[in-house]
Amino acid sequence: MSKYILSIFIFIIQVSYAVGVPAGTEIKNVAHLDYTVDEVKFSATSNTLVDIVDQKVDMKMVCQESESVVVGIGEKKRAMSFILNNTGNGKDTYNFSPIEGETLDFTVSNKEIYLDNGDGVFSEEDSLASDVDVQADGNVTLFLVSDIPDDADKFSYNGIKASSTIQGSLVYGDSKKLDNFYAVMATREDAKSDVCAYEVSHLALALEKTATLSSDKVYSGTTIHYKIDVKVIGEGTVKDIVVNDNISKGTTYIEDSLKLDGVTAGDFNGTAVSVALASITQTKASSDPKHQVTFDVRVQ
Repeated sequence: MSKYILSIFIFIIQVSYAVGVPAGTEIKNVAHLDYTVDEVKFSATSNTLVDIVDQKVDMKMVCQESESVVVGIGEKKRAMSFILNNTGNGKDTYNFSPIEGETLDFTVSNKEIYLDNGDGVFSEEDSLASDVDVQADGNVTLFLVSDIPDDADKFSYNGIKASSTIQGSLVYGDSKKLDNFYAVMATREDAKSDVCAYEVSHLALALEKTATLSSDKVYSGTTIHYKIDVKVIGEGTVKDIVVNDNISKGTTYIEDSLKLDGVTAGDFNGTAVSVALASITQTKASSDPKHQVTFDVRVQ
């Protein structure tokens, strides 16, 4: 009589998508069979099953401001920071649109969305955000930039909404075929957007700059005398004030011409002038300047 000893090892995985496994990854599965007949060992394998990991379409938009962004009335291009996380398992392309929150004591204008250049600070080096590719488990920093109206008061909540190009018209739980695998929508609607708050301070500083020439027109060798009036908007005390001004290309700073209220002050670092002021207190609203910064340059 023949004796049969069978050891069956079956390893079967059914995968739709797996966090951390890139979309489109092939997962191959084979069942192995070992057995003995009359002391002779045999082995066999099953057919190979191939499962392809689907793409989990998932994201999260988050406001990065820990507190309200304090702004003055009439300010231009005030930025709020956001971060978009691609929490899915495949690269996705996103486009963006500004949104408004429920609390809107005033409406901002000229809203634009910028992509950070990598330094985490809004500047002219940042670019307007159009279509942005984000790798799986990657993120990008965005800035919502707005102008504050002259009649602004209290709070205005504004934010950014991201739209996945892969998602298209899919809603949570839907799926569609992509090449040889599926895209599965795992993002809930409220995760696609977030808002931050602008908070108006009615106490602010304003600078008014004027220039006079040493000649009737600007020639080579003409001296330009600049005057910067420092004004306070509102009532209260303003601290840690520093006035900076870059020296324009084509001109040369005239040594020792930098003054505060007619007295030599401040510093010139080779490209810009800088003057630090003591705190300013205004007890009654006024449009009169509190201080004057002056300096001269010569046209090359």
